[in-house]
Amino acid sequence: MVNQEGGKTHFIGIGPFFVMLAAVLWALDALLRTELTKTIPSVWIVFIEHLVGFVLLSPIFFSSISKLKDLKRNDWLAAIGLTIVSSVLGTVLFTEALARSFANYDFATPILLQKMQPVFVIALAALFLRERLFFRFIVLVPVALVGSYLVSFGVQPIKLEFTGKELVYVLALGAAFAWGAGTILSKTLLRKLGFAEATALRFLLAIPLSLVMALALGQNYSLASLKAGEFFRFVIIAFTTGAGAVLIYYRGLQQTEAKVATIAELVFPAVTLAIAISRFNPYGAPQVLSLANIFGIIILFCAVIAISFDRPLPSVVEKESS
Repeated sequence: MVNQEGGKTHFIGIGPFFVMLAAVLWALDALLRTELTKTIPSVWIVFIEHLVGFVLLSPIFFSSISKLKDLKRNDWLAAIGLTIVSSVLGTVLFTEALARSFANYDFATPILLQKMQPVFVIALAALFLRERLFFRFIVLVPVALVGSYLVSFGVQPIKLEFTGKELVYVLALGAAFAWGAGTILSKTLLRKLGFAEATALRFLLAIPLSLVMALALGQNYSLASLKAGEFFRFVIIAFTTGAGAVLIYYRGLQQTEAKVATIAELVFPAVTLAIAISRFNPYGAPQVLSLANIFGIIILFCAVIAISFDRPLPSVVEKESS
């Protein structure tokens, strides 16, 4: 919709379309990232994508040097904590989940489980920000967990061991939790910096922090072995599904209520499912979903939407894959 006032043209209601565009890009991210997991360790993927992404964001970073000088000790602690938990740990867990789900040819599960993120955001907000939990949230969380179980395992029993689908489930939920925790930490940092400036700072901090994690985990990789095609994928990620998608998402969220954004973000699982059951599935043949999987998807989406409508999420919601 367009509104003309005072000789100026204002676009109304365009925010959700930016959110939807970012959601589409995040769904497509797995197509680029999955191929990289075949030859590059997960932590090194995170290191390289943040290195390339920071090059893209560097003009924003250097133009915000004056604001960075005004940051206090607590602001820097929040920035470092946010980077460790969300940019590094969350992305590593998600990337590792994609890499391990290949053995089960299950493209959909690690991505669909990211819809659990609002549950973790609200729970952590209650724990650390002293926000009140509503009765509907307490009732619907077990429902959402049941849905996530059906998405991953159908009606099959699980083994109490960290292997196979069980490990993918834990890694994917761990990524959703880490990104949800990043939302809480981001509230402190974003009191001092704009979303673009905060994103640029986090990409810079993620470079040394992910390198330290790679060394700590003993994941060895030589950048000299990076092939031209792989480097080109990282460049595409930086402009589209990585830094580019984060900026688009935040741009849209500025003009979108959280509960509306939750609906707009359903484009993300919709595109994921379309990829999973089509010939574009990066794991090979189209994925076949059981009836239990389909019921799980419906239960998970309905529960998360109901939880999001129960109360608004924090004003700045973090949903990034980089």
